[in-house]
Amino acid sequence: MTPAEAIAMLDGQLAEHGEDCILRRKEGSPLVDKDVTVRALVRGLRAEDIVGTATQAWSKVVITMTQVMAGGWPSGHVLAPGAADPRIPRTNDFLTVKGKQRQIMFADPISIDGTVVRVNLTVAG
Repeated sequence: MTPAEAIAMLDGQLAEHGEDCILRRKEGSPLVDKDVTVRALVRGLRAEDIVGTATQAWSKVVITMTQVMAGGWPSGHVLAPGAADPRIPRTNDFLTVKGKQRQIMFADPISIDGTVVRVNLTVAG
């Protein structure tokens, strides 16, 4: 499976079964919100997922980079060789789900042949 095929397949599933959420990064001084609407699949944690500090108020989320890249999120960043991709959501970014802002606790980008095809997030709140 090529990266493009994997992204197209997941985008189709998210279009059919997902929901619109707002991905937000707060940056700068004073803080400025940088937002993009993404299609996401949001599911609560299962009993076996609740370990350590995780609670039932946490959720697992799946997104692709399709809307992130199309929206130029977050604006003003340059991709430097060898540096972390600033477009990948990170800890302390936020995801608004059904009107409730939730903090991203963990982001796990999944790649095929060096292309991010999916990002698994854990959000709290």
